[in-house]
Amino acid sequence: MNKFNKFAAAAAAFALAAASTGCSAPEAITFGKGSQTALTIDGYEVPAGVFIYNEIYAYNTASYQVYTKNGGKEPSVEDVKNATIESMDATDWIQDKATQACKDFVANEKEFEKIGGKLTDDELAEIKDMLSSNGSSAMFSENGVGEESLRKVIENNYKQTHIFEHYYGLGSEKGCTEDELKEYYQDKTARIKYFSISLVDDEGEKFDADETRRINNMIDDYIKDINAEKTNEAKLKKIDECEEEYKSYVEKRTAEAAAKAAKEAGETTTSTTTTTTTTTTGEKGATTTTTTVDPHEKEVTVTKYSTTTADNSSSDNATTTTLSAEQEKIQKAQQDYSDYLFNKIALYKAERYDYDENTVYIVIKADIKERMTSEDLWNDTTIDSLLSERYYSDFEDMMKEIVKGYDIKKNSTAYRKYSPFKLKLDIK
Repeated sequence: MNKFNKFAAAAAAFALAAASTGCSAPEAITFGKGSQTALTIDGYEVPAGVFIYNEIYAYNTASYQVYTKNGGKEPSVEDVKNATIESMDATDWIQDKATQACKDFVANEKEFEKIGGKLTDDELAEIKDMLSSNGSSAMFSENGVGEESLRKVIENNYKQTHIFEHYYGLGSEKGCTEDELKEYYQDKTARIKYFSISLVDDEGEKFDADETRRINNMIDDYIKDINAEKTNEAKLKKIDECEEEYKSYVEKRTAEAAAKAAKEAGETTTSTTTTTTTTTTGEKGATTTTTTVDPHEKEVTVTKYSTTTADNSSSDNATTTTLSAEQEKIQKAQQDYSDYLFNKIALYKAERYDYDENTVYIVIKADIKERMTSEDLWNDTTIDSLLSERYYSDFEDMMKEIVKGYDIKKNSTAYRKYSPFKLKLDIK
């Protein structure tokens, strides 16, 4: 299973550090005995370093929100400190987000233990490499996030992956079988070949009646020729030939139009012919090059169109967008085309599709199941992505329910000592 953007918080913190400018800041934080544990969640003592790490990430999120509100102007630390975010003081908002992140952290730790999870040797090696590469970051070390806390954060992401796989992996308690996942993929994915034919010139002007009639006749001929082929494979090959024929026609038409315009303007045009000579050496000095052609090179897979927001996991940055008339027109064209591909066109029958008033597609739909092999479309990456797409929202809901029952005891001393704007947030 992919790592659900593993170590995303670290990456965000690194990006913050790289983008910031240096200025004076307090001395590096050291832990006193009374503040080594930032908070206790359901009996689990969360190290101060983990809490600070989550504060850094929350600060970066807050900074981005201020950046967006300011129209793309990079905010200073003081700008963020004085900002109101979701009707909250910036300090309170950041610590609230860090606290929630610590709850999620504990949920992963406890659930991983509950399922008897174990990190693999490969995962442990990856974690070690990450620590080696990122553990010396001044953003962490100067703010009291030591190697042990950083290791816990990285490991926690891997543990989350194992929990997801346990409950929502193939054949698991809340997941599905591989055959069911294949059906899910087949229902939302179309395999097509197509090329577009324009009914307007390079200036966006409609062709005259003669040219429009000629183009429509060409379209009819292309469709007839493709469907006349005896095998599905031959049809898929024929549509490529028709596309090349159309491209040649357009090039010729463009060249003739340019020559005509030049003649009318009293200019002269020169035609250049390029001759390529290939020299073959003798047997002893010969080299052989083998080129492998991808039989599916010009095919595309299309996902069923949906207006549903892809990421429902957070409403922090949710905005209501009103589409312009032009945007609505484009959206409707996409939706209509998706409906056509998934509900109307038959397999291996070339058809004409009028995408809009200026564009015609010649399209043929192939059987997606023929490419669902481990060497092609149906590989581990696809399976992982589909499981995440299908079940990650359910997984998040499950983990939120677990967190709801947690008893939380904040260490007020630690919260004061590690208040976000006491951290070094302007580190180069």
